[in-house]
Amino acid sequence: MKRAGLLVLGVWTGIVGMLVHRQAFTTGDLTWPWGLLAVVAVTWAVARSAGQVQRVGAAWFALGWAAVVLLEQVLGGDSYLVATDWVGWAFMLGCLGVTALEVLRASRLNT
Repeated sequence: MKRAGLLVLGVWTGIVGMLVHRQAFTTGDLTWPWGLLAVVAVTWAVARSAGQVQRVGAAWFALGWAAVVLLEQVLGGDSYLVATDWVGWAFMLGCLGVTALEVLRASRLNT
């Protein structure tokens, strides 16, 4: 039951991340991608917490997150949620990177 919950949590985090990562605050000529930074930080925090729930919890979370993001890319055609610009790539690689780090960190714990 925990694994299914972590999988659904990964799906939910991926959906919310796709909606929020493009938010930005502009001051003058500078644009601050606060949505991107927030999504990567929240994804890392949730993946870390998932690893605390169960030994392979971060992996189940990552499976749900990756499934929804990849499914959106495959079925979405010309995606308007995750574009192929630097923000879209930073979202996908940043979130996958922090999640992969948590999966690797959790696999090394002696629990």
